[in-house]
Amino acid sequence: MIGLFILAFGLVLHNVFQALLANAFGDSSAKQRGFASTSNPTLHLDGFSWIWLAIFGFAVPNSIPVRLYNRQYSKEAGVWLAGPLSMLLWAFLMLLLATLLTLFLGNDDSLRSVSLGLILGAFNSISLAAIFIFPIPPLDGAKALFAVGNSQIKNSLASLEQWMSRTPFGFMLIFLVLSLTGILSLVRGPILGLMLGLLQALGLPRPL
Repeated sequence: MIGLFILAFGLVLHNVFQALLANAFGDSSAKQRGFASTSNPTLHLDGFSWIWLAIFGFAVPNSIPVRLYNRQYSKEAGVWLAGPLSMLLWAFLMLLLATLLTLFLGNDDSLRSVSLGLILGAFNSISLAAIFIFPIPPLDGAKALFAVGNSQIKNSLASLEQWMSRTPFGFMLIFLVLSLTGILSLVRGPILGLMLGLLQALGLPRPL
């Protein structure tokens, strides 16, 4: 349950960071609709998302509205990429908390279960952040690429999005391909290694 809560809150932060950055760039539409706050998690995650989280440990949060004007394509791409970045920051904080709990409060069974939940939530958050950067609709990587891409790239992404919408569980199929071929691990591994290296640089032991 701890890991599931951490993952769900990470997805909420994903939207909050995007909404706040869009607002900083002059687009308040997401903030006005409440996406810049964590007070209403149902705005960020619907019931279907919770089911996917509980069964598969994976879900895509509700997309925020982005209406940047004056052809601010690079800023729009930054808004979309802020989501995965926020989840990586959240994952690092959870790894740090798990390490500090073990270091200062000991390692009894109850505390160990809490630490394991924090680590599991952090690991899954890293996995989702890694998935979200892939240029596959409706992920952030695809939205960022669409913002800065040329007409050929935009047409290709639009065609892929149409295929995804027509194919039952199309995205799950792509997710399984990324996982089974090891592509996801190639992206996730260095990120996790960097976080563990940062903990060691702070003079802290590796988490459980």
